[in-house]
Amino acid sequence: MSVNDIPRNSFNGMEKRSLPPLALPEYSGPGTSGTGYTNTGAPGITTAEHVQDLDPPPAYDDLFVRRPSPASWENKSNPYNKDDRNAWEIIHEWFELSILQQIIWLGALAFSISYIYYGVKFNGDCYWKTFDKKGKTTGEENLTAFIQAEGGVSCAFVLYIFVWRLWAFCQTRRSKRITRAEVEGQNKCGGLFFFLSIGLFWANFGLCIAGATKIFNLYDSKDTSNGNTYTIQCDSDFYRFYHDAKIGHLAVLMPYVAYVLISFIFMIPIQKKWTLRRKWRQWVRLLDADHDGIISPGDMEKTNAKLEQIRRLVGARQSPLSAEDQRKWWNDHIFKSGPGKPISLHDYTSYLEGCMGSLDKPHDTVNKMKPAITGFFNFFSTDGYRKRNLIIGEEDFVRFWIILTDVDEQHCREMFNKHFPAPVTMAYFLEDFNAFVSHPEFWNEFSNRIFNILKFRRSGCCCEVNI
Repeated sequence: MSVNDIPRNSFNGMEKRSLPPLALPEYSGPGTSGTGYTNTGAPGITTAEHVQDLDPPPAYDDLFVRRPSPASWENKSNPYNKDDRNAWEIIHEWFELSILQQIIWLGALAFSISYIYYGVKFNGDCYWKTFDKKGKTTGEENLTAFIQAEGGVSCAFVLYIFVWRLWAFCQTRRSKRITRAEVEGQNKCGGLFFFLSIGLFWANFGLCIAGATKIFNLYDSKDTSNGNTYTIQCDSDFYRFYHDAKIGHLAVLMPYVAYVLISFIFMIPIQKKWTLRRKWRQWVRLLDADHDGIISPGDMEKTNAKLEQIRRLVGARQSPLSAEDQRKWWNDHIFKSGPGKPISLHDYTSYLEGCMGSLDKPHDTVNKMKPAITGFFNFFSTDGYRKRNLIIGEEDFVRFWIILTDVDEQHCREMFNKHFPAPVTMAYFLEDFNAFVSHPEFWNEFSNRIFNILKFRRSGCCCEVNI
């Protein structure tokens, strides 16, 4: 049954009657209305036919179709606001923050404690000795002492990793700003702790392999070619535990070691390239005013207008940069397809990747990008002003980013207190921008300060934690 099937007189007995015609308003010529705006002609009189011609009503079925919101259209067309992680990064991030890795570390801790316990319990009950022709001992191996040493190193390594991760997690949650002297001290200690963790890792791996070799080959034939003899004595309970525990230990440890080796040997160099490409994409985002993926002369004018607002905010330049110098900077550093010719995001990042060369020499990459960043800062500051080392406050820092790009104010304040040590000056800010577009070290906080403000933030995830 539809609306058309309802009888015309079914609405409480009301009858259809004709209504008197409405008088049309008379044209009174140009004048002012109650809104204060001038009427330049007759007021617009729109009939039902005109409405349907301009904006026809939706069909009945279209009323129940969910249409995407304007925000979703914007995110879909915005090449800078998307999750561009590849399969390795998704798996790596999931594994680093998943409960599976915590279970692996707890399992390693359980193995190490059990090794120490059984080594102490059966101390001296599992060994082998080698004797020469005269009955003199030429070799001896005490497996109970070895398993205690292996458990001690493994336990120390697991506890060290636990403390290190806890410290790193606390650093990501800090809300109080630290000084640059404290950052330098943390970087030095962090480097020492990193090499200490590498040493403990390889010591733990080496002892695990050596322990497996000893226990698996305990009852194998020994070399008696020189007339040597040997004797083996091992408690059956200890042997059964060590043999079975070592199989489980290797089953857990070997895949994790393979994961670490693949990460350090193969994936870190590739990850550096991925990180630098993402930084360049966000650098283009600052210049692409309409965020359509193409830097055009229209984007140049809009960006120059934003930089002029920043110049007035900072107060470092008494007069704006000349129009000729502005065009020269854009033509020299941005419009690589030709002076004033639009360039796409892909073409510009490909150009940067080609001119950067090897990423193993970060000093060279900084020198290549420094003229572009220095020229960018010359739009709203001068070299003399930067040498004065005037402090940039939190409010000016936030307003800088609100003018330049669409950054959430609360997020900007959090990044300022978390990643920018005191004091923040224009000279330090320039160095941070240079590191932003030239340093590929994704683990370095100095390299990621600007990037942490601009990078795409996924909702409903733990991507803020970078341990």
